Amino acid sequence: MADLKTKYLGIDLKNPLVISSSPMTNSPEQVEKLAEAGAAAVVMKSIFEEQISSDVSGMYDSLSGDSSAVALEYLQADLPGRLGPEKYLRNIREMKKRAAIPVIASVNCVSARKWIDYARKIEDAGADALELNLYQMPIDPRISSNEIESAQASMIKEVTAAVALPVTVKLSRHYTALIHFARMLESAGAAGVVLFNRFLHVDINLNTESVFYAPNYSSSSILPSQLRWAAVVRGFVGCDIAVSGGIHSGCALAKALLVGANVGYVCSAVLKESGVDAIAPILSGLEEWMQSKGYATVQDFQGKLKETNLSDGKGFERAQYIKAATELD
Repeated sequence: MADLKTKYLGIDLKNPLVISSSPMTNSPEQVEKLAEAGAAAVVMKSIFEEQISSDVSGMYDSLSGDSSAVALEYLQADLPGRLGPEKYLRNIREMKKRAAIPVIASVNCVSARKWIDYARKIEDAGADALELNLYQMPIDPRISSNEIESAQASMIKEVTAAVALPVTVKLSRHYTALIHFARMLESAGAAGVVLFNRFLHVDINLNTESVFYAPNYSSSSILPSQLRWAAVVRGFVGCDIAVSGGIHSGCALAKALLVGANVGYVCSAVLKESGVDAIAPILSGLEEWMQSKGYATVQDFQGKLKETNLSDGKGFERAQYIKAATELD
C-alpha cells in the first residue's frame, strides 16, 4: 500500500489533497464531512475587507447614543479590529473541534495595516496556517507593476513578522516575472505559494444591459498551464508550492506532485461534481498510479519533472514550445 503522507507549510498531512477555499469550507459541519471523506486539510473561504466593514457598520450607529463622547471615540477607533472577524474566528474554533485535520484560514489582502490585527486573531483562534489571497485588480493607471509588487511583498513581510503561523500566498497568473515575484515573497517570509487564483468571471446580460458574476469552475483543461508554471517555479524557490485548478482525478494530482508541488488544491471537483464523494476516487487513483510505478512514498517521485531536472530540451520552457510549434507547421 502506497504511503501518501506529505508536508505542506511545515504541517504533516496524511495525503496531498487539500480542499481549497470555497462555500464547501465555510461551515464546521461541512469541513467535518470533508475530513471524514479523506481530505488532508482545508482552506477556509476567504474573508474580505468588504465583509469586515459590513459586519461592523451597524455597530457605529448603535454607539451614537452613548452619552460619553470619550467612550464613543475610544470604541469607534478600534471597532473594526475588535469586532469584524468574530464570525470567522468562531468558525475556526468550531472547525478545529469537529475535524481532526489542519485548517488554513484565508484572507483577501489589500492593506497590511488592516490585516495584521486580523492575522493575529486568526492565529489565536487556532488556525494551523494562513493563506493570503492577493485578489486585486490593478486598475489605477498611476501605479506601476513594480509599485504593486513591492507593496504586496512588504505586506507579506509585515504579516509574517507579526504571526508565528506559516503563511502561504495565493497568486494569479498575471505577474510578468512570476519567478522573480515568488522569490520576493519567499524572502518576505512566505512559507508557500499557491498557483493559481481564479478571478471571478464577469459577464454582460444583454437583455438588462447589466453586469453579473458568472460561475468560474475549473476543468481538467487548465491543468497543463498550472503544471508548467509549478515546474518552472519549483527550481527557483525553496518554499512550498500548491497547484490549484484542474485537479479532478488521481492522475492529475500525481502530475502536480511530479512537477514539484507539495499538495494539490481541489475545489470544483467537489463543489460542482460529486461533492465529498469525489475525494476518495482521487486518492485511490493517486495510490494506484504510485503502485503501478513502484513508488512507495510521495517523496519518491515528487519534483522528478521540475524544469531544472529537464535539461534535454524536453521541458516546459521556450525550446520545447518552439519544437512543438514548428512540428505543427
